[in-house]
Amino acid sequence: MKKLTIRLASLLVAAVTLIGSVNAQSNIMYGSSRNPLMNTANPAFFPSHSRAYLSLPGVNLDFSSPLAYSSIFSYDSTQNKTIINANSLLDTLANGEKIRLGSNINAAGLGIDFGKFFITLSAQAKLDFGFGLPQGLVTFISEGNYGHTGEDAIELLDGNLVNARLYDEIALGFGVKLGENLTVGLRAKLLNGYLDISNGGSSLTLTTAPDYSTMTADMNLDMNYAGAIDFEYDSVKGKYNYKINNYMPKNYGLNIDLGVRYATDLFEVSASIIDLGPGIHWAENINKIVSAREDNTFTFTGVDVSNLMQGGTLDSTYSQVLIDSLKALAEYKVVDGGDDYWTSIPTKVNVGGMFHITKGVSAGLLFHGEFERGLVKVGDVFKTKNVGFYSRTSAIARVNLYDWVEVVASASMLTSNNKINWFNPGIGLTLTPLRAFQVYTFIDYISNLYLIDAKHLNVSVGLNIFFGSSSAD
Repeated sequence: MKKLTIRLASLLVAAVTLIGSVNAQSNIMYGSSRNPLMNTANPAFFPSHSRAYLSLPGVNLDFSSPLAYSSIFSYDSTQNKTIINANSLLDTLANGEKIRLGSNINAAGLGIDFGKFFITLSAQAKLDFGFGLPQGLVTFISEGNYGHTGEDAIELLDGNLVNARLYDEIALGFGVKLGENLTVGLRAKLLNGYLDISNGGSSLTLTTAPDYSTMTADMNLDMNYAGAIDFEYDSVKGKYNYKINNYMPKNYGLNIDLGVRYATDLFEVSASIIDLGPGIHWAENINKIVSAREDNTFTFTGVDVSNLMQGGTLDSTYSQVLIDSLKALAEYKVVDGGDDYWTSIPTKVNVGGMFHITKGVSAGLLFHGEFERGLVKVGDVFKTKNVGFYSRTSAIARVNLYDWVEVVASASMLTSNNKINWFNPGIGLTLTPLRAFQVYTFIDYISNLYLIDAKHLNVSVGLNIFFGSSSAD
């Protein structure tokens, strides 16, 4: 037992050293023992104190940003006003990180414990959205174009622009208890994609002539699209209309989750691999949104006030030509996007351990890693590749009171833009009166303790119903 305890402690200490960049996803729920959603992080977990549960609709919102309020704005006490700190903003955007927003709606879930094994069934809808703010845009806003002439073009938009994915997931899980202490779990996930958008190479550059006589904008739209929405061109009105072509698209995919848990009266250790597999196969409405014109440039020659103003009033004809020229830059067309392709759901790895200090009090550490995937096109074929590994480590404490109150608290160390945020607190409260009706809320990664300055935030709320008492109580 002593050797096993030493090995456990060594594993947890090693996990603390494996800190990379952050991609926010809640760690705090992994430390719960009574919330059914902990099973989504490890299929070897089944909530204690119940034989079965029914998970009612719940919502998880996840926000991650390289930008905090303090990295954009600062207060100038001499002028008594708030100013935009362009230099700090440029430094923050140097690594090309995206603003990310994720939403996970748990439509329904069911779990039944048969003693030596248990099964789970769940249905969820998931949305992932990422938006990148190009450095060139901030440079133009802060410096203008005076110092950029000739071949020194300002890139107002670049490839780090936008990506979005909407899909649903139906999962069937199975866990089996091997002996008194060991539990292993497996979950198979059937995926179906509704929307996939990624930036294939859209760009907008601004070039100023060496003598400052003209300024030329060159825009290139290149967006990859697949999903349930179809594009139809109206030749009479000369524009595209959108309609939902199929409410039940056939963009299928498959992933699996694996988990293991070893628990004694003194401690427990666990590990899981989540979303292992090929991901989603996009086969419907594969399109590209591109610029309508091959030569999509517009040259500004300055505004002659004598032409703009006629008789003391604005010349609408002259100004309309300018407006139409600018609108032409954004004209687009929809073309065939090529062959079907796959997009991978980021694979996650969890390794955790908890010491049971008393019957109702536990504390430990959790390491979470995530393989971020990127979409690459080779010819007419889209492929995915690993573009980064993000990780974080959390210290977690859990207290169970009066058999119906559970409080989980955490402190996470996060790294963003090569800077470590040492203290990011989280708190979770689960109430289960009479072991029957459960309401829960979790708030994780409150950076800098100010919501207005938060760079990472994860919020979960929901309801569950429990049936029966577990023999393990």
